[in-house]
Amino acid sequence: MRNSLFNEKLNTTLKSFLFLIFGVILMALCCMNTITPRAATVDDRIDHFIYQDPKPEKVVYLTFDDGPSKYTLDILNLLEEEDVPAIFFVIGENIDLLSNADEVLNEVLKRGHYIGLHSMTHNMDKLYNVPGAPQNFVNEMLEVKAKIKELTGFESNLCRPPYGGKTHFKAGHYKALEEAGLECVDWNVDSLDWSKSSADAIFNQVIADLKHSNYPNEVVLLFHEKKLTLEVLPRVIEYYRNQGYVFMPYYEGEEFDCMKK
Repeated sequence: MRNSLFNEKLNTTLKSFLFLIFGVILMALCCMNTITPRAATVDDRIDHFIYQDPKPEKVVYLTFDDGPSKYTLDILNLLEEEDVPAIFFVIGENIDLLSNADEVLNEVLKRGHYIGLHSMTHNMDKLYNVPGAPQNFVNEMLEVKAKIKELTGFESNLCRPPYGGKTHFKAGHYKALEEAGLECVDWNVDSLDWSKSSADAIFNQVIADLKHSNYPNEVVLLFHEKKLTLEVLPRVIEYYRNQGYVFMPYYEGEEFDCMKK
């Protein structure tokens, strides 16, 4: 009789304990489902790639010119799938033309990418050839910077010279940029995606230009926001990774090899 009562109490206690454990597990699962994963920010990527880990020997900075555009969000989705950071160099006039530019630019930052400056007009004569061109150049970059800050709160200090700075800058440009506190970056591998008629042609160009550059340890890869670019990007990313390259984010103050005089 006593054994029977003891066993009954033991079974009741065991059932209560198991029920409690089950409840705790269920609550934990519910909490996990309600937590929304936070997208990596620029600072998150800096912390991971720059300050905590040694910089890899072979790196790629993936860059996109001439946005924002109707393809920007699709590019962001692809980059998220591939876990690749990028720099988006935007044009002021394109910000004005795109109806959801504020949404797009904030999404770029939310997903951990950097927004750079690519002038207001992309006009070669105004930026390089007319009297006062160096100040025109800086003024346009500062105007784009102000637009980005107004829409996102983010202050960018990195610009990409339209058509390339090393081939168009005069002494006055370097002086005006220094006075304005702006950094510039060109590229050393060009996809020429804006001029190609197929994804295969873009891919072959990227390989050829990398070879022509003698496979540098630091690659600054130039793309534009085009439909064919979306098609070829996964192949390009896979190719670079197979060559031992690591895709890196930009952080403020980075000095690029392709801009060294």
